[in-house]
Amino acid sequence: MPTTMTNRELWEQAGGLAVLLQSRGLSKRTVLIVCKSQKRFVVAFFACLLAGVIAVPTAAPRRRALAGRLDLLASDAGAHAVMTDCDEIAIGAAEMLARLPCLDLRAYDNLPDNADDTAALIHQDISGAAIAFLQYTSGSTGAPKGVVVSHANLIHNCAVIQEAMCISPNSSIFTALPLFHDMGLIGGVLEAVYVGCEANCMPPNEFVQYPERWLAIISKLKVTHSGGPNFMFQLAASAIEDEQLSECDLSSWQVAFCGAEPIRASTIARFTERFASIGFRAEAFYPCYGMAESTLFITGATVGKLASIMKRQDLEIVGCGTPRKDMRVHIVDPVTRTPVIDGEMGEVWVHGGSVAQGYFKQAALTDQCFHAVMANGAPAERYLRTGDLGFLENGELYVTGRLKDLIILYGKKYSAEDIEEAATHAHEAVRPGCSAAIGVDQDGNERLVLVVELSREWFARRVEWRAIGDRLRSHISSAFQIALGETVFLRPGALPRTSSGKVQRGQCRSHYSAGAFAPSTLS
Repeated sequence: MPTTMTNRELWEQAGGLAVLLQSRGLSKRTVLIVCKSQKRFVVAFFACLLAGVIAVPTAAPRRRALAGRLDLLASDAGAHAVMTDCDEIAIGAAEMLARLPCLDLRAYDNLPDNADDTAALIHQDISGAAIAFLQYTSGSTGAPKGVVVSHANLIHNCAVIQEAMCISPNSSIFTALPLFHDMGLIGGVLEAVYVGCEANCMPPNEFVQYPERWLAIISKLKVTHSGGPNFMFQLAASAIEDEQLSECDLSSWQVAFCGAEPIRASTIARFTERFASIGFRAEAFYPCYGMAESTLFITGATVGKLASIMKRQDLEIVGCGTPRKDMRVHIVDPVTRTPVIDGEMGEVWVHGGSVAQGYFKQAALTDQCFHAVMANGAPAERYLRTGDLGFLENGELYVTGRLKDLIILYGKKYSAEDIEEAATHAHEAVRPGCSAAIGVDQDGNERLVLVVELSREWFARRVEWRAIGDRLRSHISSAFQIALGETVFLRPGALPRTSSGKVQRGQCRSHYSAGAFAPSTLS
């Protein structure tokens, strides 16, 4: 059954829990938040803000890998306690619990009974530079790092999002993203409280199992702002049956924001065509770009304008819009640290009030990534090096891939994402968005290896794997004029991913180099 909570109820419940946190001496301390219930997570997060506690949100440990991540985060953040409603945490992270006090949030569901119970709350004199929470990166290109997000960063980014996406008190936001991650937490919850509009949440695993519910809720609640990574739009367009849409009306949907991973022009076209008959407008599709290191949002399209798509080397690249307020984006040669001209590719550098304070207790890495200075530039002008590649055209940002995910073959650079997209279209057996293109060293030369998940039906048809591999080799050779060295076939759900669902190409490379993939899966 859906549950509702007014702003007043949020204040009362979060305030009551904040009093408890303060009574336990946790103000200015780091505390893990590990919740299954979205409502309890929201209450716990705001309780931390009210109590002056530094929140460390993370995923519930449903798998062994996530339990290991939980222990890593607790150690890295120097956590003093954990707030949870998960029984699984006692099994998956027993060592962590042995050294940390645990607050079972289920015991405080009805705390307090009225607003007077918050009278004992000691109001914090919090500066803008004070740490609001630690947002741990997904770890798609290395070990997770704690991004230090200040209160000023949060306010600035919420203001940027409000302006960029035209959000008003009359808007209605809906998210089916994890609340422990920046896009769900800031874009789905904090933004609504900042603006003063309605917000609704759905568990991510419910969306994956029943993507039609995403559209049904948007229709029923007349949602104006909702979105997520490219794969959500891709899954909805391919998995929802016509009969499941009979009562849907998407005409209220003004901003269908899409970011966090490469945005595909083919996904925009398919989603728009698929749902135009039930009121979805092409102008509602809203490409954007951001990252935890800049709190969340960096650039976004213009509301009500068709997405910009540019063709380069036979590839369609979707524009991610422009920065807002004092945010600035430059494209810089990562080696010479000099700005490049419009249309030329380089690393995306960012400056402005949303850029976070750095990585928690990692001064050298913070200086390297957050305090970059351009060659011949003003020493006081510091930039965030995003590690992303892209170019500017008429002021709009086009993101082309990750610097670390570049594959260099015979001196030429290729984007892993582009190769993965080509693999998706090579054969129906390949699951959309479930591939990893990696470069591996062989006798001093780089060789292309492709790790792909097959659909359940095709994974069982092992006798046809060779034909699938041949099709992939032929398709990639035709598209990029490169040779595919080897293909690894995995069952559905076996591709290494981060807690937020991003493909871990580095982990795939390590598995392959260590011979961790079964020989029977190679083609």
